[in-house]
Amino acid sequence: MSDYYDLYLAVDLSPDLSEPALQEVRWLLGQAEMPSAPSSADWKTWGYPWQVFAGGSASHAFDGADVSLLVPAVDRPGGDGGVPWALTVRTCVHEDEFGVVMEVVDWLLRHASTRGWAGFVRDTASEDIQHIVRHDGGFDLVDVRSAEKRFQIAWA
Repeated sequence: MSDYYDLYLAVDLSPDLSEPALQEVRWLLGQAEMPSAPSSADWKTWGYPWQVFAGGSASHAFDGADVSLLVPAVDRPGGDGGVPWALTVRTCVHEDEFGVVMEVVDWLLRHASTRGWAGFVRDTASEDIQHIVRHDGGFDLVDVRSAEKRFQIAWA
């Protein structure tokens, strides 16, 4: 049985995102035609480009659905008045595609204005969870460890 990864990403992309980059983001989400030369990953290494974040269906290996949405964050303009692009992605990734998908995540985060927590990755084999934390030099996958103190809330 193959391993799958549950990838969740919630970031703001720069208000001054170039038109080619914006088209590529839309294509990755399944909302636009493929750019003539996609630059979000080394696609030749992986064989061919595909819309890695096209959502709209039940997740293959996790409860819930694979979804993706890109909208202008008009209620949260930046200090310069520019409107960032709000991006949320939840997708199931096969272990064979994980490398290229993380290349695409890296490319997206280079265009992001979000600092700090940007999402998580969960593995079906181990149920391990890693937070995606963006900083000026790139991003880290940070292991989540069980907390000493747990809160328990009973449903009435």
